[in-house]
Amino acid sequence: MLSEKEQIEFLGKKPPLCTKSTIETLMMNFQQISKNIDHLDQDLNQLAKRLDYLEESITEHYTLVQPQKLETKKKRRTANLIKRDFQCPYEKCDKIYGTDISLNLHIRLKHNGGSKIEREELAKQILDAKFQDEVEPHHSFNLPPNFIEDFQIHHQEYIHNLEKTYNKRILL
Repeated sequence: MLSEKEQIEFLGKKPPLCTKSTIETLMMNFQQISKNIDHLDQDLNQLAKRLDYLEESITEHYTLVQPQKLETKKKRRTANLIKRDFQCPYEKCDKIYGTDISLNLHIRLKHNGGSKIEREELAKQILDAKFQDEVEPHHSFNLPPNFIEDFQIHHQEYIHNLEKTYNKRILL
């Protein structure tokens, strides 16, 4: 505890004298502050209960709305499990793929062969031109070797309709 001299030096002046009325006023202020703290504590407890209730409500809502089962990620086959039956038809290209989609993407991107649909449409135009004794349509695709012949083999119904329409057969 500080001496009176130290208190005066610390405060810069002599501390005020505490009278009975000053002490009573301080006590009343202290009691009022204590009541305010109690009220704030009660408000805090009520807010905590409301927050708990809201969190429970939200959890229940999402449990009802969202399915309980978590969807598992589809597992991809590893490279050694893929059966590779689709070989690139271009010479000097040794690529082999597990799906025709992968092969068609390779042909389109690496050999400028166009998409499968574009190649088939071009094959139809070439065959139509041959049946009509016209010049083959100009194209910028690098068609796979024997593509027109393979198209004829795999699209017999289309060839049969051309033969009926033009009443003749052609050999490629």
